[in-house]
Amino acid sequence: MDKETKERLKKIPRTKCAKCGSKQHYTNPMAKCFECKKKYCFDHIWGIQVNNKMKENDELRNICDECKKKHGYRRA
Repeated sequence: MDKETKERLKKIPRTKCAKCGSKQHYTNPMAKCFECKKKYCFDHIWGIQVNNKMKENDELRNICDECKKKHGYRRA
């Protein structure tokens, strides 16, 4: 890679967790909340969640704490 490309890539900001502010890294992946579309580290997001409005063949969802309470999600 040439220097211009390296510098351009360095300027792209890394994703931060919406709750704790930790940066995305290969040891700290991020997941997007299905409802509010904010990104959270895996310490602050609930995986494999369903609610009563979902159909039987809908994909399981990642949900943050606020949206879990607001939309009535539960563990599949």
